[in-house]
Amino acid sequence: MVRHVLIRNARIVNEGSVYTGCVVLKGRRIARIFRGLKAVDEAAACFESFDIDIDASGKILIPGIIDDQVHFREPGQTNKGSMIRESRAALLGGVTTVMDMPNNLPPIITTGSLEEKYLLARDNMYVNYAFYMGATNTNTHEVMKPVRRCCGLKIFMGSSTGNMLTDDPGVLSTLFEKYKGLIATHCEDESLIRENLDKAKRTYGDQIPLIMHTVIRSREACIASTRKALDLALKYRSRLHILHISTKEEIELIRKASSVHPGITCEASLPHIWFTREDYAQYGAQIKCNPSVKTAEDRDAILEAIEKRDIQLIGSDHAPHTWEEKQHNYLNAPSGIPLIQHTCQMLMEYVLQGRLSITSMVDACCHQPSLLFGIKDRGFIREGYKADLVLVNPQDRWVVTPNNIFYKCQWSPFEGITFRHSVTHTFVNGTLVYQNGQFYETNKGERLRFNR
Repeated sequence: MVRHVLIRNARIVNEGSVYTGCVVLKGRRIARIFRGLKAVDEAAACFESFDIDIDASGKILIPGIIDDQVHFREPGQTNKGSMIRESRAALLGGVTTVMDMPNNLPPIITTGSLEEKYLLARDNMYVNYAFYMGATNTNTHEVMKPVRRCCGLKIFMGSSTGNMLTDDPGVLSTLFEKYKGLIATHCEDESLIRENLDKAKRTYGDQIPLIMHTVIRSREACIASTRKALDLALKYRSRLHILHISTKEEIELIRKASSVHPGITCEASLPHIWFTREDYAQYGAQIKCNPSVKTAEDRDAILEAIEKRDIQLIGSDHAPHTWEEKQHNYLNAPSGIPLIQHTCQMLMEYVLQGRLSITSMVDACCHQPSLLFGIKDRGFIREGYKADLVLVNPQDRWVVTPNNIFYKCQWSPFEGITFRHSVTHTFVNGTLVYQNGQFYETNKGERLRFNR
């Protein structure tokens, strides 16, 4: 039976506009959108009854967030995270679609492993999903096959947690020249990083302070690698998407390159939007991530670039590790932060502070991922589109505690932090899957389809 859902009196944020209205869902899709004071009456006149009727007065309705960069750790590292647990946590952060990275165990570097991962997701993902194929120095022929079956090709031009460094100049040239889909890069120059690490070891031995992470994985390493990726993209007119920008210099390099070649885009991730190097004193290895978080000036430049559309996307870079692993010293503590559960809440804090407009937030989190990856029928509140929707209460202060952290790793750097917004309802493909602390797990997410 096809279900009808009415969301009434919401403050709708979509495609640069903010207005009060009603949205009617029919089955998996958005059936009708009504604006203005008479929206409820118009909806009632068009539909005889509703299976679910939600009064969203005082709440904000946005499209479901599309996260272009997550590490759910499955297959291979389910002690850190899992598709079931991380996708449930995503619902609380307003995320309805994820694109998962290939540095699994084993890594997703063949068409066979890619399809096996999709089969695994079919029964375990509560959000919609697509996966990256991973490049190595030896699998060039293999990665050319599934362009239509993955969201993109991930190239680690710096080291990864899955040992997938791709640094052979000939291989990189071939990939940038011949790959016909989106190339997503992690840009850090590995030779500079090794040089910096050797210097730190000579100075500190095994007791390297955490703040040295910013010096070891330096801004120079990011800039050098980003410049190399841009040069390749400009030479071959590649579709390049640079992930987790961490320096103001990279923003300027990308802005100039994209003015010449519009096929170049970039993303800011939550660690670099929120944390700075000064936060190591409080959080230690909890905020150790690659690339490293940089200065407050860099963070502010990233926020400004999002508002100006010089940075097109925001991703979480959700990357859980166990609490025990994060207690090790600098050399042994892994890089990565669990963040996806608090995506919407973090960004709404900046909206409240006036540092990010709500329309820019929705554009970077919802619209642009859909457009830049060519995702079919998602990312907008439009009639006929899949009904991935999120209701946000802008007047609900709450504290992050161990009892309300849903990651498999069971910790968050935000423990004890008060957020001033909450996600009250999350719809995935027209189904209410989360409401006010309650999960409804009757439906799983869908594999993404692309307009390619």
